[in-house]
Amino acid sequence: MPNSAPGLPNPQSFDAQDPNVVVDRVTGLMWQRNVDDRPATLGEAKQHCESSSLAGYDDWRLPSRIELVSILDLTRVQPAINVTAFPGTPSDWFWTASPSAENAEAAWYVYFYFGYPKTDLASNQFSVRCVRTNTLGPTLATRYEVQSDTVRDLGTGLVWQRAVPLESFTFEGARAYCQELSLGAQQGFRVPSLVELLTLIDEHVALGPMIDASAFPNTPSEAFWSCSDFGGTAGLAWQLYFDHGNALYGLPSAPFRVRCVR
Repeated sequence: MPNSAPGLPNPQSFDAQDPNVVVDRVTGLMWQRNVDDRPATLGEAKQHCESSSLAGYDDWRLPSRIELVSILDLTRVQPAINVTAFPGTPSDWFWTASPSAENAEAAWYVYFYFGYPKTDLASNQFSVRCVRTNTLGPTLATRYEVQSDTVRDLGTGLVWQRAVPLESFTFEGARAYCQELSLGAQQGFRVPSLVELLTLIDEHVALGPMIDASAFPNTPSEAFWSCSDFGGTAGLAWQLYFDHGNALYGLPSAPFRVRCVR
């Protein structure tokens, strides 16, 4: 059950043979397949997952931000998820276990109406989808392999441009820049998808930019282009804002920064 934007590595692939759980073949995570319509506070969401028993397992938990982002399907909206693998998913806010670095009383959620993460107060009531098994990649302390011009993410396997250009680009200008980019002997760069770009957000950073400053020094707290069209149709494209880690969509003629990937 694959689903992904064309031309991107690691397309989504789900094993949904079990009516109660879905296994992500890319990340190795096992997900609760069906969610109920009872919203919960963050504390209630964590308790719900930890007390759940599905498919014979009792080690369920609330997913982290990066884990929940991994099942977004930005080729569609309402909801922005593979509806064959995850039927009946509401176009709603879903809690994550990742706390906000800016506010001790807040945490990250992922909005599955359009498909982006943001933070809100833990006392609010959002939907819950539980997960178990692997985490998405190693811890931040061992996550990146840094070279002079590139950074390899050991969790995703992606190779990122380390230093970004000073100028801003339109959507097509960013695409052309990345296609022409050559760093040492490495070529074949492109504009990242929004989900790929979201993996760079470091939610432990309270004051922007929300990125590992050792791996990616001098990153501006500005918006960066993704190659993801809004809802999978041309005319509107997604950008990620590294000041607060949230994404917005807008006209492809607008000028934004770019960090290329391969």
